Amino acid sequence: MATSHAPSAADRRVLLLLLDDQDRLMLCGGCCGGWTVPQTLLTADADFKDGAAQYLAERFHISNPRFGSIHGVHETREDNCWEHDQRTVSRVFIVRISAKESESFQGMSPSHTRWKISELRTRHRDVSPEGVALLASGYVEGWLPDGPISLY
Repeated sequence: MATSHAPSAADRRVLLLLLDDQDRLMLCGGCCGGWTVPQTLLTADADFKDGAAQYLAERFHISNPRFGSIHGVHETREDNCWEHDQRTVSRVFIVRISAKESESFQGMSPSHTRWKISELRTRHRDVSPEGVALLASGYVEGWLPDGPISLY
């Protein structure tokens, strides 16, 4: 018996690499046995950067985000969607935050932490999604070029 599969709209999300003045990455823990960066789903018509700015304002009270010159791009190909039948389109933005914003993030929850790049290098497998630690360290250390970086 043949089945037809209508392609569904992509799951669109923004992941945020919040780096403070000491080059510490803000991480959320407490679920899934690992660490992740803040992220949000977007509606089908939302611009990625505008959606990121809105989420930062609502969730972290960052009203004028300073976006880095590098951003990550990830799109799940149709042939890799076997598990959930859902394609994912993501953008990973680096946002520089102040010491006050960093302290506020740390104080929001006991499951929030801040890791320096040296800790990210040694514990990169503890952070999801894969590649986030590499993108953050490449930005801080200056060996990534400006613009979009593919994350596959």
